Amino acid sequence: MPRQLYQQPKKSQLKVPAKRAHSRIHSQLDNAELAVFLSNLATVSRPIIAHWFRAHPDIEIKADTSPVTIADKTVELALRDAIASRFPGDDILGEEHDVTRGDGSTGYQWVIDPIDGTKAFVSGKPTFGSLVGLLESGRPVAGFCDMPVLDELYIGVGTEAWLNGTPISVSASKDLVTSRLATTSPDAFPPGGLAVFNRISAQAGITNYGGDCHNYALLAAGHIDLVIEDSLAPHDIMGVVPIMQAAGACVTDLQGDPVRYPHTTSLLCAATPELHAAVLAIVGDSF
Repeated sequence: MPRQLYQQPKKSQLKVPAKRAHSRIHSQLDNAELAVFLSNLATVSRPIIAHWFRAHPDIEIKADTSPVTIADKTVELALRDAIASRFPGDDILGEEHDVTRGDGSTGYQWVIDPIDGTKAFVSGKPTFGSLVGLLESGRPVAGFCDMPVLDELYIGVGTEAWLNGTPISVSASKDLVTSRLATTSPDAFPPGGLAVFNRISAQAGITNYGGDCHNYALLAAGHIDLVIEDSLAPHDIMGVVPIMQAAGACVTDLQGDPVRYPHTTSLLCAATPELHAAVLAIVGDSF
């Protein structure tokens, strides 16, 4: 397979407004520096993914019946090393390896999903991504979502979100009947929840299935208006929520509660508060 599937991101692409560049999400970096650090993580993960994508790596089945490959494990270790070398005091959590504890002095945690969409990855489909989320006391505050084959790198820090260095924002969609809805798979919903999702889908303008983390990124960039997911793990959530929120989205769980580690297992993501409220009214007490 070709080793150069896509270009590496460039540091100079990121444009952080000067008046917000020196705000601090992480105590050790200002927001401009944090955005650059997150962007540069793609230079760590992309070469490994390029080596294994469409190279037919062996597939293992985990206890939860989800697939994992050497690519997932190697990407996570490389990202852990990059984060730990810069932030030795922070905790690091990942999908494939045990928690790495910092010295307990910072209150920050990093959550890694090395390949979100492993089923797509092992099937040769390009709609998988690498996710990294920064948490402060369990609250997601900055995020990285890299879609390597598509050459789309999404970063969210504070109130700023970027796609390949260009600022992005959500759509202005307020009406469910004209909205573009997405979910990865109806299989993720419990029977009662699926019935509720189907009622929402019946009222939405367009419903898309599949996509994994790309759906959240497309919402942040204004191409999808609504994403609803259930049965999620923390590594599925914490990297994408800060990007959507930085782009202006309204993001909660399906009960309407704020996203927090480790309790949140569902997401209701909407481009506007009006659209979020319309869907939450349909959801009611179903979840």
